[in-house]
Amino acid sequence: MTYRSKRNSYFSGPNAAHRRAIYKGCGYDDVDLSSPLIGVVNTCGDAALGHAHLDKLAEHVKAGIWQAGGTPVEFRTISTCGEIPVGTPYFRYELVIRDVIASSVEVVANEHLFDGLVLLASCDSIIPGVIIGALRTGLPTIFVSGGPQLPGMFEGKKVVMSQLGQEVFGSHDNEEGVLERLKAFENSVCPGPGACSLMGTANTMQIITEAIGLALPGSSTVPAVYAQKSRIAKRAGRRIVDMVREDLSPSKILTRESLLNGVMVELAIAGSTNAVLHLISIAREMGVDLSLRDFDTLSRKIPVISKVIPTGKATVVDFHNAGGVPALMGELSTMLHLDAMTVSGRKVGEIISGLRSLDQEVITPITDPVFRSGGLAVLSGTLAPSGAICRITTIPPTKMHHEGPARVFHSDEDAYQAVVSERIKPGDVIVIRYEGPTGAPGMKEMMMTTDALVGMGKADDVFVVTDGRFSGFTEGCSIGHVAPEAAVGGPIAIVENGDRIVIDILSRKLDIDIPEQEVSRRLAAWSPPLPKAKRGILAIYAKTALQAHEGAMIDDRLHEPRRV
Repeated sequence: MTYRSKRNSYFSGPNAAHRRAIYKGCGYDDVDLSSPLIGVVNTCGDAALGHAHLDKLAEHVKAGIWQAGGTPVEFRTISTCGEIPVGTPYFRYELVIRDVIASSVEVVANEHLFDGLVLLASCDSIIPGVIIGALRTGLPTIFVSGGPQLPGMFEGKKVVMSQLGQEVFGSHDNEEGVLERLKAFENSVCPGPGACSLMGTANTMQIITEAIGLALPGSSTVPAVYAQKSRIAKRAGRRIVDMVREDLSPSKILTRESLLNGVMVELAIAGSTNAVLHLISIAREMGVDLSLRDFDTLSRKIPVISKVIPTGKATVVDFHNAGGVPALMGELSTMLHLDAMTVSGRKVGEIISGLRSLDQEVITPITDPVFRSGGLAVLSGTLAPSGAICRITTIPPTKMHHEGPARVFHSDEDAYQAVVSERIKPGDVIVIRYEGPTGAPGMKEMMMTTDALVGMGKADDVFVVTDGRFSGFTEGCSIGHVAPEAAVGGPIAIVENGDRIVIDILSRKLDIDIPEQEVSRRLAAWSPPLPKAKRGILAIYAKTALQAHEGAMIDDRLHEPRRV
């Protein structure tokens, strides 16, 4: 089958002279322009730990494209590291960049008339950003992950970045010996590039991208510094040229069945709660029906079979050595949609046939799971009519039902100060509101409060409930994505200090224990606060963002009415 540039004669005939001239001015020739043009999306950034090494991978991707008879055209888009702005107002940008990146990929790929795309990314909102941008083009697309970082070594033990954060925000001892130890810790915890080696959002999304069929089998968890990663990049470059010739577009890969495979893998690895936002947003781009109902239904059936931090003590490198995504999906094979297609040209069932965990201390069989039900729970009730999300695996069994007084705050920073000044008592329910998609704006992660609770040994005694998000690093009793959010008049907006909050995770309930007429009275008296951002991308996001249960992206479908 012909591909876009050939089918539309974009680079042939006299009417294409102006296009050819521009490309020739960049060093391409007529032979290059007669081949499939492959955009190589490179998110390399010198201060983004998961992306700092991607230039090297991009060179291998381009080599593979040349080998297969294609023409690579590399372009950049932005990448950030969410660890850097934690504790500042600028953390609000971390989810918003997903829309910015998606738009940049969509624009460049279409304006430069590419025939296919290779996406290089490693972390958090950047991965769904490049994917969603590619989906908007409809072009054959393959994803290459930057891979996990090797764990650091400190005081004779493997360490990962989340442990440093818990010490930073949980300790306020400024004695010289403590500060020297902290300096030694920070010098050891990040030994090189790659995504922090635990089941944070970065590795969760790398794994899910392979699970839904957009990455080559076994590729997502290969560590960033391994030579194998370079070989995979070259294979991906060769494969995308074949995909263009086969017309293997995302619409033939990203079906409801493949996305449900992604949900099941997310639940089995007890992945970051942020994956819920990203999978729903990817499904929305494809016109596939995927909602919190699917997560809720599957979470009751899919066991947790990964022991990667924070669920267990293993790192993502250990997960890779245990067989990675193919092994985990092999363990889940009786539950998955095996006919789902992948970028390899093979179906899931062919890829995982006969595969099982190589280390049952890291990836367990489904007959002996870490948890019998999935790593996430979808809650709803009078406090969250449209839903809320929690990671069950970090909540003690004794806290599956909890009732406690609300302690209300309007920012992560304010709640953090209350924690470290000992104003929060065991049994309290910290409610952090106006941190949702519209309110923050940007749906900020509540990292300071949760890290302080862990560092001070209080994470099992205090719940945190918010219309914002949580990091994939987060441990403890945390419930996020409360929808509708406070800024659009959700019930979380009218919670008062001392109100009794009722949490029943096994029954999937999140309620405020006050009479219905009192809820109505408070809502009638409520008025929205002044917006925190008045210009720029944050203001655009505040004005147009969907609610968390819909994926929290900018609502670009102007013909659809807004829903809350």
